[in-house]
Amino acid sequence: MELILNGTSQSIDASSYANLAELVSAAERAPSIEEQSVVVGVEIDGEPLGPEALSELESHSLEGVKTVSIQRRSSLAVARSVLEQGADYTSQIGTAIDKTVAHYRSGRSDLASSLLANVTDSLTVLTGITYSVSNVLVEEARALAALQAELFPWLEEMIQAQTSEDPILIADLLEYEIAPRVAEWGRTMRVLKGETGNADPAGASPGVGLSN
Repeated sequence: MELILNGTSQSIDASSYANLAELVSAAERAPSIEEQSVVVGVEIDGEPLGPEALSELESHSLEGVKTVSIQRRSSLAVARSVLEQGADYTSQIGTAIDKTVAHYRSGRSDLASSLLANVTDSLTVLTGITYSVSNVLVEEARALAALQAELFPWLEEMIQAQTSEDPILIADLLEYEIAPRVAEWGRTMRVLKGETGNADPAGASPGVGLSN
């Protein structure tokens, strides 16, 4: 069977591997990989595997497979790209917050509440972005976690305002406390990404609906 690892082709004995997961694991330990890296793409006989299939490599037999192509990137490059995506995502969240505030101040509480739910989900995604780079960019993740900690008390106060059904207070908290901290989160991500170097984009920003 032909194995193509980051564009370099070699012949291997497929019978040495029980499934695709074992082959990918062996590729991770290949001598040509000089630094810690992660799989970002796998193709079987020219057909790329989707995200779900990539999470179930153990279920893929190599029987009858002629070619496996594996694309890897260094963990550091991926983490840098994640910071860049996160910074872009904070801009989307900021726009959604502005729309939410406008809805609340105009008495459109139903629209505002719907959009606010998306904003809250998006902040959860942003927290996940910080966590996802913590094993690679340790100091950078600590800086972001500190900003995250500054934001949490205001989110708790906003939840209390929702419970009290106080749309004016919700709008004030979003506009004057939460939005500036989200923007600072994004600026810090860009600064930290710049300090760690430039990287190719790893993909689109995380998808949570923010367009109402």
